[in-house]
Amino acid sequence: MNAAASPFHAGELAIQERVGVREQMAGAAAFIRDHMPAQHREFFQSLPFFFLGALDAAGQPWATMLAADAGFIVSPDARTLDFNGGMLPGDPLQGQLHAGAHVGGLGLEPTTRRRNRVNGEIVSTDNGVLRIAITQSFGNCPQYIQHRQHSPAPDDGHAVQVLRAGKLSDADRALIARADTFFIASANMASDAGRGRGVDVSHRGGRPGFVRVDDDQTLTSPEFVGNYFFNTMGNLLTSPRAGLLFIDFESGDMLHLAVEAEIIWDGPQLQAFVGAEKLLRFHVREVVRNVGALPFRWTAPQPAMQVARTGNWTEADSVQSAAALVKGWRSFAVADVVRESDGVRSFYLEPADGAGVAPHVPGQFISLRVPAWADEGVAPQIRSYTISDAPNGRQYRISVKRDGVVSAWLHQHLAPGALVELMGPGGEFTFEEGTQRPVVMLSAGIGITPMIAMLNGLLVNGSRTRHKHPIWFVHGARSRSEHAFAAHLDALAAGHNNLHLHTRYSSQDGHIDMVMLKELLPFDDYDFYLCGPAAFMQAMYDGLRKLNVADARIRFEAFGPASLRRDAGRVAKQAVTEPASGPVEIRFERSGVDATWDGKHSSLLELAEASGVEAPSGCRSGLCGSCAAGLAGGDVSYTRSCGTEPEAGQVLLCSVVPRAGSGALTLAL
Repeated sequence: MNAAASPFHAGELAIQERVGVREQMAGAAAFIRDHMPAQHREFFQSLPFFFLGALDAAGQPWATMLAADAGFIVSPDARTLDFNGGMLPGDPLQGQLHAGAHVGGLGLEPTTRRRNRVNGEIVSTDNGVLRIAITQSFGNCPQYIQHRQHSPAPDDGHAVQVLRAGKLSDADRALIARADTFFIASANMASDAGRGRGVDVSHRGGRPGFVRVDDDQTLTSPEFVGNYFFNTMGNLLTSPRAGLLFIDFESGDMLHLAVEAEIIWDGPQLQAFVGAEKLLRFHVREVVRNVGALPFRWTAPQPAMQVARTGNWTEADSVQSAAALVKGWRSFAVADVVRESDGVRSFYLEPADGAGVAPHVPGQFISLRVPAWADEGVAPQIRSYTISDAPNGRQYRISVKRDGVVSAWLHQHLAPGALVELMGPGGEFTFEEGTQRPVVMLSAGIGITPMIAMLNGLLVNGSRTRHKHPIWFVHGARSRSEHAFAAHLDALAAGHNNLHLHTRYSSQDGHIDMVMLKELLPFDDYDFYLCGPAAFMQAMYDGLRKLNVADARIRFEAFGPASLRRDAGRVAKQAVTEPASGPVEIRFERSGVDATWDGKHSSLLELAEASGVEAPSGCRSGLCGSCAAGLAGGDVSYTRSCGTEPEAGQVLLCSVVPRAGSGALTLAL
């Protein structure tokens, strides 16, 4: 898009480019009009309050609320809004609104969660009527708006008290700490900002505690998934000054803050806060509190549905602290058990040790340590299970198919209140952030679990998507009754136009194969994600490679028995520092088996399994430590940084290969 013709200025376009949505947002420019549709005009005229952003004489943005009787806003034509009063005593914008000044406006109705935006320029203030010429008009979705009903404030005869300070008081900090809503004004008045030049005011909502008071002059707030216009973020990128408005809906206080903002793009705090795309840190420069200024009071809020999958700072701090605990075994309690299909149950696990849940990325897994149960003659076992949901900051969910001794024990013994030990999360099978390619997810059976977690992380809030390109999800199951999460997937596909859902039931149509994929997928350059039984994954991998799909474009779940043999080119790419370049003789001492390492296996664990040696394993990624084995002779090289440190004289079979020059190896297996 030509920046001069765009309604977005350079700062907004830069952030759209950074997060990979600029091309898609070019089409959204059509929704930003230079006039108000009839329904917007009618909506504004029905409101008894209106949110406004403007600059003071020093160029500082302020956010405020104009309030009066319904009808104080009039739209004489599609490009004009008139405000007959509404400015409250002590407002920091008193005396600052004059002809030629730019303003941003937001009409919001909490009871219907409806909101519409206008930006423009003041053309006159004659006879106390503020007339605004509209330059931009567009609707906003109802995300994060809390339902509240207003009523007239009691007339107690008290004059409004205005408190001014350079930092937050204890009362200010308490109001912000419990807030579920605030408003932010920002501006870009640069001469080269084109059609995007002006002031903006926006709404922010979340669970109580979503804004953290770091100290008496610093706040930190998350930025959740929005409309991808990035009006506020784009303004702050070019001009960091902003104005915040917090409202005490019970007392009618208005807390105005003049701040400077910084954008936090990454880091542990961002990773720990569920739902946050970025963080904004606000440095407070001036505080104006109008005590009891508003002529309204509001009922208790009914939270917006979108906030349920977002965090607050209490949880985020707990998650961040728990990140240091991923390498040790911890006690978790079963909070709930849900049947997902014939043979599959989901177990919701919450910390029982008083600490938080460590952060995870959709697609990662945890390892469970199942105790021995003597009456059934079973020794202690370690098994790894994918976390089958996106992070929520409070619990993990694993979804287990009853297929084997350990899974049968979980189905039989894990009821709400039961305790289990787990380690992690870990694993590298995650969605490639920022990819601009369409995606194909291929799964079979219980291999659906990482795909569900990824989809739940990408497709949010009813219709929003963090991946703007097509997602093709192809899943195989025996039958509908054995298809876990079928109803959930149907709901996702109904709400997200970029999700294309295809299922094949083997009892009716046979298995997923390359013929089906070639018929289904349009010609394009895809990223592929695989998870399922070993034979399925190998067939998909081999078939894609024969179609000249680059090895680097094929990702797969790497733990459990469904290990996959990559082609020789990939093995060479994964060669580590100082691996053995020639044949190495391997002696599995306890089993009495001799084998030769020739570089065709990715680890000594794979060589042991291929040689018929019974070798313990769990996560297969160096996290759980269950594959530790004694090294009686020779030396090894690690292929990755592992989350578990084996005991002296032991190595983690899943993560080692013979080291160059080590000579023959002897393993105590």
